[in-house]
Amino acid sequence: MTSLYQAMLSQAISGQMLSVREVSQFTAAEIRQTLAELVTADQMALADALAAAGQSLYPESEDILSISALLCEIKRDWVGAEDLLIKLISVQNQVATPFTWQHLIRVQRCQLEDSKALMSAKQALQHHPDDAALNNEFLALKEMVSDQLPVNTSKQVH
Repeated sequence: MTSLYQAMLSQAISGQMLSVREVSQFTAAEIRQTLAELVTADQMALADALAAAGQSLYPESEDILSISALLCEIKRDWVGAEDLLIKLISVQNQVATPFTWQHLIRVQRCQLEDSKALMSAKQALQHHPDDAALNNEFLALKEMVSDQLPVNTSKQVH
């Protein structure tokens, strides 16, 4: 149990939350670890509060963005997860991992945004052309999106 976790629990018992100033004494990695512990302990309200503080303190931290996106996914907050994953990919720039792209695609699919997910898969393959999982995702989405397109029947002139 991290010292941040202990401090958050002791404050929560008294009905209070740690201030951003108090949280700022911890690194992004310590906040990420504590968020994971809070989720494991099913302390979602505390995890939400800590994620918000972490994003405020470390808005460009890959640790904070990735764990916050996962927290949104757990809560099925697909819009929040998508926003955070897009920001994470932007921060990671050319080194965004296939795993990060897979999460973005999954979140977009959960929003029933298959066309958007297809575009993300296509973009991911530009960075990771040999990734089998991304390629499979792209092919499945390509088929799904083409199946969803209306069939244009040509008018026959008699």
